[in-house]
Amino acid sequence: MRTSEAKIPLFEKIRELYSIGKIKFKSTYNKDKLILNIDSIFNDINEYNQYLLKYCKKNIYDSKVFEIGYGPRPYRLLAMISLGIDAYGIDLDIPIYNGTIQEWIKLYKENGFERLLKSLIRYYLFDLKERKELEKRLKAKNGKFSLKKERLWVGDASKLDITESSLDLIVSEDVFEHIPMESMEILLKKMTLWLRPRGIGLIRPMVYTGIAGGHLAEWFPTNVLAHFKRKSQPWEHLRKNRFHPNTYLNKLWRKDYRGLFSKYFTILEEKVKYPLLGKEWMTEEIKKELAMIPEEELFSNNVLFVLQKS
Repeated sequence: MRTSEAKIPLFEKIRELYSIGKIKFKSTYNKDKLILNIDSIFNDINEYNQYLLKYCKKNIYDSKVFEIGYGPRPYRLLAMISLGIDAYGIDLDIPIYNGTIQEWIKLYKENGFERLLKSLIRYYLFDLKERKELEKRLKAKNGKFSLKKERLWVGDASKLDITESSLDLIVSEDVFEHIPMESMEILLKKMTLWLRPRGIGLIRPMVYTGIAGGHLAEWFPTNVLAHFKRKSQPWEHLRKNRFHPNTYLNKLWRKDYRGLFSKYFTILEEKVKYPLLGKEWMTEEIKKELAMIPEEELFSNNVLFVLQKS
């Protein structure tokens, strides 16, 4: 089973897909939101560069970068490659490049019918439009869209062999929460071997205990501030747990990541992407229900861990 799938009833899968589809439609077909989403990719790259300069005294354009989990829409990795950065990446799911029959057949054989259906919808409704905007933004930055398939690997990162001390930077966004514990231990150990002596890892998981940690579309970070009728309640996954996302989650807390990462790396920084996300939903009743969980956990959500070899 892929991390993007879960053993939940069909109606729950459909409900989540519909909710995610509504979010994607609004963000793709609203010109301002589309530009903001594409610009966030370049903001990420700029952030990576700042950390490299700070801790490695090295520019990202002179570095070798590896992304763990580039996702079905690998725009961040493609943007880095197109800007001339020596970047590679790996993901469990096969990406769609040109929408050819051969690609769809291969995806079906490797990833199954559910992934095929989601990818078809995503590709024709959203990907083509987003890719066009990405190409436009790259051109404005003196880059040229480059689709180097040989740099987008497909497979399990924990089973990968990379030359020791060959990477300056390893990045991962919203992926580590989907990795089973046994695989994560193997992967972290390998990462220490792959990185050069002053290399760093920038790992940003979605912490399970945050309001968005249950991965229900109604509580995605972009939806938390919106007020609309929801079926689920704030921190649903920690309280009533009536609804489930269509994805595997390892359910790690922030303290769990801290403990795991510190076994293999020195944690140079921890930075919360959305400080106090969900604060307005924290009623006295919910506080009492979740009294055993520290506020640091409840308001963590996306947390960037800046890691360096011990």
